[in-house]
Amino acid sequence: MEKKVFLFCLFSIFTSTLVFSQQIIFNVGDNIAEYLSKNPTQYLTQGTYLINSPDGRVDFLKYKPETSEVDTIFLVQGNTLFGVMQNENNETVVLYDMTGDGILDVIHDSLILPFWVLSESDHTNKSGINNLLPFLINGLVILNEDANPYSNGAMNAHIRNFLIYLDVSSNNRDLLYGMVQYYVHAQYPSLSLMIITELGIRYQERFNSIHPLILLHTAESLINHNQEESAKIFIDGILSTSSNFIPAKVYSWQLETNSAEKRRKYRALKNNHPNHWIVRQI
Repeated sequence: MEKKVFLFCLFSIFTSTLVFSQQIIFNVGDNIAEYLSKNPTQYLTQGTYLINSPDGRVDFLKYKPETSEVDTIFLVQGNTLFGVMQNENNETVVLYDMTGDGILDVIHDSLILPFWVLSESDHTNKSGINNLLPFLINGLVILNEDANPYSNGAMNAHIRNFLIYLDVSSNNRDLLYGMVQYYVHAQYPSLSLMIITELGIRYQERFNSIHPLILLHTAESLINHNQEESAKIFIDGILSTSSNFIPAKVYSWQLETNSAEKRRKYRALKNNHPNHWIVRQI
């Protein structure tokens, strides 16, 4: 009898500790929307602004009024749930829903506001008039010129152009922000691939087309993620409509598996575009 009492007390202490610590570990692929609907939180703490706009603040849903470093908290913007912050091996990591379906897609080490969250905001006017087109065309032009846009400042100016029009009065500000978010996180293969893939889907749904610059960045992200066969599909798609776009020609050569065709593409690049900033490097 004493043993049973001891085990019950031990179990009570153990479960109480779990409830108190609230260290819930999620993994990529978990559905946090479903979890939270079944296990609602009690507390909301106003967080920090990641974007200078009315819908740019990240807030925190918690199970306790005061939390420690090991406590798991949910990330929201208004009523939109988009991620969870948790402690793994004494390090704080954040898992994000990058598509808006409630499922965690990627893990990252810092706080971001996925661009699709702005798509859900009342402050965003989603228009079928493509006001992104001039910026995307500019991106193609500077990448196709002989001068290296990363050295002469043209790429930085290209990114700043998107930032200028992130005001709440701008149509399709979610997609404008999405382009900026891709460029800022391009060095993170998994995160950048999720951003540009979702951006391409929403761009096509809104404008009933897809722009070659988005295809290019998708291909680049796939290559960085070691998905070269998938990247080739996007490069072929660019060349089918923009056959004179040199960066796509370079990637086509890079991804070519037939040795004879690869040599032919290389000679064509060196003969036809010897001064282009990428061709000079190969």
